[in-house]
Amino acid sequence: MKDSRGFTLLEILVSMTLMAVLVVILSMALRSGINAYNRVISLNKSFFPKAAFEGLLYRQLEAVVRPGQGDLATFFLFEGEGDKLLFVTTYGPQGIGRGGLLKVVYWLNETEEKLYYAQKVVVTRKEVSEELPDRFYDLSKEELNKKGWTVAALEGVKAIYFSYHLDSSEQEENPGKWPEKAQKRRSLPIEIGLSVDFKGDSNKDKGRDSDSRSWTVIPVGVM
Repeated sequence: MKDSRGFTLLEILVSMTLMAVLVVILSMALRSGINAYNRVISLNKSFFPKAAFEGLLYRQLEAVVRPGQGDLATFFLFEGEGDKLLFVTTYGPQGIGRGGLLKVVYWLNETEEKLYYAQKVVVTRKEVSEELPDRFYDLSKEELNKKGWTVAALEGVKAIYFSYHLDSSEQEENPGKWPEKAQKRRSLPIEIGLSVDFKGDSNKDKGRDSDSRSWTVIPVGVM
């Protein structure tokens, strides 16, 4: 019986073909894994900061000081614009400044593409009624700190839109059609419409009144 040693040419070709197929499959799986990882990282950068911001605003608006709220009524203050919001609340974020009654401000710096949050503890009605410092929205974080404000910033925000549901008799359901101001009133809006554009969001450049803009509706003073 003839002794057979080594592999035939056909066996070698079949083995090489199988190895090539396995390499292609593994490279495709690796590429899919990398793409999935990049999508998760991108989601973390946009979704979680946005969710944290909306959660803070939601809780602060729940705890807003309302007209007729007993002794606290003298601390009532609420002024809203399309890209700014100022009010007094009993809720403060953990780990940023002190608790108590807080005068808070949200505003957008389009040049820096940052959404700013500032808070200041108030203990007298005079502190509530005081106007914001001159050039408040242009002052640096350090300058605001010296004036008693604690400041934080959320980066990567291209635009922010607030709208205000002022009257329960209004039938309009689209927050994009609600007024863009709620100032110098002795009552609170019923709800606030919020739309935020982060870098890479699909809302980019769709405009404030677009029906395709994504809105979050936040109730006000419902605690």
